[in-house]
Amino acid sequence: MLLLVLILVSVLVFGVIAGAFFYRLPVLIVTDSSFTAVYGSRRLREIESRLSRKLFRRLIPVYVDENAGPDIVSFAVEDAFLNPLAVFFPHRYAEGAGYYKGNHPDTPVYVISGRNQNSTAKEEVFFVRTDVKTDLYRAGLCAALLAGEESVVFISSGTVPDENKDAFTEGLRAQGYTGTPVYRNSNYNFSSGSELGCAVIMGQAGDFFTRRPTTPVILFSWADPGILTRSVKVIFDDSPYTLAYKGYSLISSTYEEYGKGDGEKEDEKGEVLVSSVPTVFKSRIEKKADAIMLENLVKMEFQNK
Repeated sequence: MLLLVLILVSVLVFGVIAGAFFYRLPVLIVTDSSFTAVYGSRRLREIESRLSRKLFRRLIPVYVDENAGPDIVSFAVEDAFLNPLAVFFPHRYAEGAGYYKGNHPDTPVYVISGRNQNSTAKEEVFFVRTDVKTDLYRAGLCAALLAGEESVVFISSGTVPDENKDAFTEGLRAQGYTGTPVYRNSNYNFSSGSELGCAVIMGQAGDFFTRRPTTPVILFSWADPGILTRSVKVIFDDSPYTLAYKGYSLISSTYEEYGKGDGEKEDEKGEVLVSSVPTVFKSRIEKKADAIMLENLVKMEFQNK
């Protein structure tokens, strides 16, 4: 009899919790098939589930065509749920975010800008940007450990601003690296030159992985880790889903007060800076002590001066 009562109580409690979960307004996030292909469908389902549990409300993905205009993107969001708690838009759909905000002024709208600095969305839209300085400081710490006494190369698709170089160098120095990092474009010929202790890649890698298959790599990418070569030791993920996951406390913020959750900062423009989510592939690190150290280093915070 007692067991039956316990079972009934458990079922009742579970029903109440499940009911509350589905009754609460959901959060929507705009996405498309290209992102799913790069990020990995299984990985995407996992982060959707994780974010739903953290928010204790549904996270509903809104799939749109990559070529859809702002009005079509807005209509797709409206069709998914009429009055959601909040909506996240990747930067490439910033115009759609502005269009949607114009029709739903009371719904918080967030544009996940990543490392992009410009947008055509309306001013009433929140912007969540990647905290690049913190990311590069952490990458510098990790690169110093992986490189040892050998050289460090930083590969990017474009010009690296001096302030970002300074943050990266500060990370190297904080971990005892005394050399000078070399900055190269992804088109550079990496088949010759001195031994590389570590490469940090932000943007296109060119043919680096083919020409330097054994060089330890710290990669900034959305790519599914399952398809990456074993030379990638650490990956920094600042995809729209990841930044939305880290910036979840913004959802309860107002336009006057920004959320101050873990890993969030507010800059002078009122934009919210959120650091990427790093993953250390411990099975690819030869020394267990180094793997443990890397996991500690990727949690370090960069102190803006």
